[in-house]
Amino acid sequence: MFNMTELLDYLKVPGHVAKLQRIGDILQYALPWTALAAVAFTGKAELAWTWLYGCLASILIVHTLKTLSNYTPFGERPDGGKNSFPSGHTAGAFLGASFLLFSFGPVVAAVPFVLAALTGLSRVLAKKHWWRDVIAGSIIATTCMYVSTFGTTVFSL
Repeated sequence: MFNMTELLDYLKVPGHVAKLQRIGDILQYALPWTALAAVAFTGKAELAWTWLYGCLASILIVHTLKTLSNYTPFGERPDGGKNSFPSGHTAGAFLGASFLLFSFGPVVAAVPFVLAALTGLSRVLAKKHWWRDVIAGSIIATTCMYVSTFGTTVFSL
């Protein structure tokens, strides 16, 4: 039977955390680019623009907040470094998962959302981010992609 406590204990071993961190490093790019590749199979150019607008908005917001938060306690990472808030790795991963959800539905997006959550977990276990950073990154990315996908509907109400 699956035991989350045992899994987390396993992942706390330094060698395992390093492997998980590398997986998170890859997923932050793999998920959004996989989402864009899915657009290529549809042939719908408007989906490519939706992806691009969502990504650009999220990148702008995440990096603006990172720069501003460096002047506050939110900017300090658990390992003592800077650029903690919000998690850019998590935002990148959730951009891809959110795009797939809003453009293709929950069945297509289920595994990408699990992988995006794994990316966030990798950042916390590697002591690169606090939970608040990971949650903020996921919310920013999902919101940006939602507005990019449904923005004309949302703002024309």
